[in-house]
Amino acid sequence: MGLTFGATVCQLMPYATVRDDVVFADSLGLDHAWVIDQFEVPSDPSLSVLESWSLLGALAAETRQIRLGAMVTNIAMRNPGMLAKSILTIDDVSAGRVVAVVGSGHYESEARALGVDFPAPQQRIDRLREGAAILDQALRGETVTFAGDHFQLDHAAFQPQPVQKPRPPLWVAGQGRRSLSVGVDHADAVVCLGEHNAPTDVSLAAFRDRMELVDQLCIEAGRDPTTLRRCYFAGWAAEDIFGSADATADLIGRYAEAGATDFTFYLFNALVGPMRPSHESGRMADRDQLERTVTEVIPQFR
Repeated sequence: MGLTFGATVCQLMPYATVRDDVVFADSLGLDHAWVIDQFEVPSDPSLSVLESWSLLGALAAETRQIRLGAMVTNIAMRNPGMLAKSILTIDDVSAGRVVAVVGSGHYESEARALGVDFPAPQQRIDRLREGAAILDQALRGETVTFAGDHFQLDHAAFQPQPVQKPRPPLWVAGQGRRSLSVGVDHADAVVCLGEHNAPTDVSLAAFRDRMELVDQLCIEAGRDPTTLRRCYFAGWAAEDIFGSADATADLIGRYAEAGATDFTFYLFNALVGPMRPSHESGRMADRDQLERTVTEVIPQFR
């Protein structure tokens, strides 16, 4: 599997700024660009956040090569049938560049604000499994009937037909056995975050353990482990993503050795509290650091 690289922007800026950041990432030749999928910033609900899938439709029309998606779409907030419709629409608009990434949902405050049920983790992952199963079928342009505990579809015919065959890529985000098993059963890739605010060695060890677990789950499910990609979502651990070129290359190399096939880097501070200074400055992305990484580091892994 060849390594791929992407950038995650944060749509706390006006649309024009977000658009310029993603167009810049496209011009650098990055493989993928992501927006976040949040109704609000949990630590500061007064900050304005653009809705992710509406935004992706606009970005699809402004970009040419880069793949686009929301990292991570909260399945609790979206009917998977309507989500599939959005994804298929953007697959059409982008000429086959959309990637769907779904997770079980993390922020209880968002759910409560919108009157959405936020059960215990086991029930949230059950809901994720149902949503992923629906998306796995619907994104193929099939007619889907599904009777689950959380979602029900009755002969829902999904059009337009996907540009990407057999369907747009489906990734599942998870940190534990049950959520990762959803990815093994239904997805093309799993996505794992770093350990929140942990040093690199701690986060790397946890990622390596998860990748070994993914291999085990694949074998148990009768799936070749090499057919499942593994994305590391950098920026949550206390690691210097944009340090010197040598330090960044070392970081990427260590995660690749542990099993990562795809990397995405935050273009803002993921520790949500410090977002406001960037928001007030009118610029979230550090384009200079990103460009140095693309020109000096990433070629070492091509």
